[in-house]
Parts: sequence; C-alpha cells; structure tokens
Amino acid sequence: MRHSEKSTVLMPAIPANKRFLALLVFFIVPISGLSVDIYVPSMPAMSQYFNVDKSLVQLTITFYMIGLGVMQFFAGSISDSFGRRKPFLMATFIFIVTTLLIPFVQNIAQLLCCRLIQGITVAVMVVPMRSVISDLFEGTTYYKMINYMTLAWSIGPIIAPAIGGYMQDYFGWKANFYLLAIYTTLSLIFNVLFLPETSIHRHPFHVTKILKRYKEILVNKDYLIGLAINGLLYSIIIIFTIVGPFYIQTVLHYSAIQFGYIALLTGVSWFIGGVINRFVIHIPLQIKVRVCFLAMFAISVALLLTEIVFQIGIYFVLPLTIITMLGNIVFPSYFGQAMALFPKSSGSANALLGAFLYVITGISSGLATFLEATSTIPLATAYVFIMGLCLTIVYFGYRKKAVLA
Repeated sequence: MRHSEKSTVLMPAIPANKRFLALLVFFIVPISGLSVDIYVPSMPAMSQYFNVDKSLVQLTITFYMIGLGVMQFFAGSISDSFGRRKPFLMATFIFIVTTLLIPFVQNIAQLLCCRLIQGITVAVMVVPMRSVISDLFEGTTYYKMINYMTLAWSIGPIIAPAIGGYMQDYFGWKANFYLLAIYTTLSLIFNVLFLPETSIHRHPFHVTKILKRYKEILVNKDYLIGLAINGLLYSIIIIFTIVGPFYIQTVLHYSAIQFGYIALLTGVSWFIGGVINRFVIHIPLQIKVRVCFLAMFAISVALLLTEIVFQIGIYFVLPLTIITMLGNIVFPSYFGQAMALFPKSSGSANALLGAFLYVITGISSGLATFLEATSTIPLATAYVFIMGLCLTIVYFGYRKKAVLA
C-alpha cells in the first residue's frame, strides 16, 4: 500500500546486537498483562478492603484496559514522530511512580484513577517496544520474532497469577503492586543502558496527518479482520480474569494460591498455543482460523450444555484451557500480518491494533462485571457468543478472498 504522506528518513547505525535488543523488548512487553494478572487473585480481598461490591473492583481492569486502548491511538503516532526510546523512558517513569502510589490510596475512586493512568502509560511503553521488532527484522525472521514476542507477552498470564496468589496469601494485595514496580524499574534500567534508537522514519506530529494515516490503515480489509478477531480472542482471557477469582475463591472456596495455580494452567495453555503456531506458521491463515474457531465454538457449546446438566464445578477449567490454547494458535498470525502490512508506519499500525485490542477487551470486561459469578453458565454463554462472532467475521471476511499467513 502506498502512503501519500512523506516521512523523514534517518540513518542511525544498524545495531549489531539485534537479538539482544529483541530480548529487551521481550522483557518489557509482558508488562501490559502483568499489570492485570498479578493482582487478580487479590480482587476478592480488595473488595473487602475497600468495602465495595465486586463489580467496582472488577472495574479496575476495565479502567486500565480503556486507558491502555485509547492511548494507543496516540502512542503509535508519538512513536512514529519522536522515535521509540524517549517516549518509552518517560512513560515508564510515570508508570513506576503511579504503581508505588496505589498501596496508599484511600478509596476505590482513587484506585480507579491510578489504574487509568497505568493503562495510559503502559500504552506509551509497549507500542514503541513492539515497533522495535519491525525496525530490526523483516521477512520470515520478522514473523518468528513476532511469534516470540507473543510468547513473551504470554508470560504475564502464565506466572503472574501464581506469584500474585502467594503474595496475597503471605503479604496482602499491596505487595503485588510493589513487585510490579520493581519489575518495571529493572526494565527501565536495562533500556536506559542498552537500547538505542531504532526507528529510521519520522512522521510529523500533525493531527490531520495522523488521522489521514489512520484512515489509510483502517481501509485495509485484512487489517480490520485482524483487529476484530484479536480483540475477541483476548476477551476470552479477560472475561475469565473478571469472573474467575470470585467464582473460584468465593463460591468454590479455593484459596488465592489455588486460584493462582488454576490461572497458571490457563496461561500455560495460551503459551502452548503460541508454540504450536511456531510450527504451523507456514499453513495458510484461513485454514488455521477455520479449524481452530470451529473447535473453539464446539467446545464452548459443550461446556455450556455440560454445566447446565451436571454443574461440573472446577472442572470447567479443562475445556477452558483447550479454548485458550486454540486461540493463541491464531492470535500471533493476525498480529504479525497486521503490522507487516504497513512497514513505514509500523508504530501507527501496531498502535491501532493494540488500541482496538484493548478497547474491545475493555468493553468486554465492563460487560463481564454484569455476569453472575455463582456458576460457569454465564462464562460459557459469553464464550459461545464470542466464538459465534469470530466465525461470522471469518465467513464474511474470507468468502471472496483467501488470506495467507
């Protein structure tokens, strides 16, 4: 696709240590998930601490997601205009300060404000870092690195709930935010010391040109399909994050540590899906999508019917892990395809993708606060609905055109 907007081309020295720089990126990208998953086991305790209904504590995820999503509309253009390094460093510092303030908030309103700021700053942290990968790599190597980046991002849902469960059980909910601040501080130090500027293109930061660039990106059909699909796939994880702690800990009477291990299992399944995708990366995306989505829809329907008839309790986690694994076989392919479509505006392209990803999941998390946590029937119903939407998008999106991975 041709871009009518001119960009300034810089000629920084090509880094010789590309893979080391990729490791720095892989270290920071999990922060978007860690900022949610590490305190999820603490949500029932936080509800008691602030003496509020569970839905208000669940909204801390929604506020974070909305801040993270909306700010990415601007974070991509900031990255394309001012580079990767400076925006990241400034946002990371603000994030650390805000995270350290959270243990001292006096009420749920202050907590919601802090979570919104966290979401905004994380957007300016992760968007430039994701663009570093497209700055450094191309071709098959680029797609491999995107898959590795998605696996790194998966580390948050894998380890954070288990760690958060122990932190909650031994130290209380505030300890999770202290730990998050320590992790982010290490990321800041590493990037200050080792990460150079990698962007070779500069777009003027003009609102009209930014909107024009977004318009050029958003008319691409393949890109729009990727936006919608990935937003719905990530909603599967977020809805479990919203409902799971209260159902598992309050209704089924498992401890925070036990919930952490259950969440760990779902995170591992997401990670396994990404590993599988690495080995089927050359299979056409259209084929992978249809096979995975049909299987996910069938499993969701089976989960709903089984819960209605038998009330399977904690065993709902087993079909959930399969659904999650299948979802991440598809997720990295859409992510890589969407970013590769616009190499000269990769910051804007990946920011739009991230923006819609988190806006969609923010809306999903907000709606999920209305789901009852007394059984898994509402959760399974939501999964059936989401997979039905995914199949509809795939059917109408690929009816006339085959899209290759």
